[in-house]
Amino acid sequence: MSSMFHLDFTTPFHHHSYPAISPTRPELSATGKTIFISGGGRGIGTEIVKAFAQAGAAHIIVIGRTASDLTASVASTKAEFSSTRYSTIVGSVSSVQDMAQASAEVKKLSPAGIDVLIANAGYLHDVAPVSALSGDPSVDSASTADWWQAFEVNVKGIYLQARLFLTLARPGGVFVNVSAGAAHLIPAMGEFSGYAGSKIGAARVVEALQVENQGFNFFSLCPGVVRSEMLTKSGLEPLCEAGSLPVDDADLPAHFLVWLSSPEAGFLKGKFLWTNWDVDELKSREEKLLDAGQLVTGLIGWS
Repeated sequence: MSSMFHLDFTTPFHHHSYPAISPTRPELSATGKTIFISGGGRGIGTEIVKAFAQAGAAHIIVIGRTASDLTASVASTKAEFSSTRYSTIVGSVSSVQDMAQASAEVKKLSPAGIDVLIANAGYLHDVAPVSALSGDPSVDSASTADWWQAFEVNVKGIYLQARLFLTLARPGGVFVNVSAGAAHLIPAMGEFSGYAGSKIGAARVVEALQVENQGFNFFSLCPGVVRSEMLTKSGLEPLCEAGSLPVDDADLPAHFLVWLSSPEAGFLKGKFLWTNWDVDELKSREEKLLDAGQLVTGLIGWS
């Protein structure tokens, strides 16, 4: 189904997990690997923690702003997958000080480095057209700060997480920016200007990081439409209830991330992907998708 929300790049267009991306596939095993996950305390983040534990990760390090959320997220997964080691770090990905401390902590927790970094932390400002705000930003500084916070978390946060990754990653490491369809959908999503702008900015940063660091695999991934606090804040839930905006299972992006972190997905390094796309079909198009102009940001109509 094609719409402003869903681009049918592959057939099928998945809303549920499926065998090819199952964390239990031996080809996708995370055995022996250390995984760093931001925003892992709730929603999709909790499912990502569980998926990598299911894939056999040796050590999962989770960072987030709320200690209780991190504790609950890890506890729910540890009860089912006790052989994995879990560590939590309280901090914000947009804080230079917090990320410096996180880097030092990760060095202590995993002296040998990390293998995968899932940059899942994100921020959505209050949804409203800019024209609805005061013409004088100084009069309504709170709305300006809220709008700009999307760039603090979604762009600066990606930069700071990349700094940590490039310092600590083992050879062949994988970095995934959990992005959003709002980054590139046409027409742009009105009322989401800061969110969309920050997400496309972060995607471009990740593409540049790939050019600079060919020894690692960098990706951006739209996680689909998953029920979460952010979906509620977006105001899009009525579309979901009406059936015009299909909802994806939370384990779909989590399982796709396990696949994306495996050698099978290496040919897609530097690309922007959707969690709904069928991985077998993507693999069948490998030769075409190796083209530098495929699945990257750019200016439509200009070549």
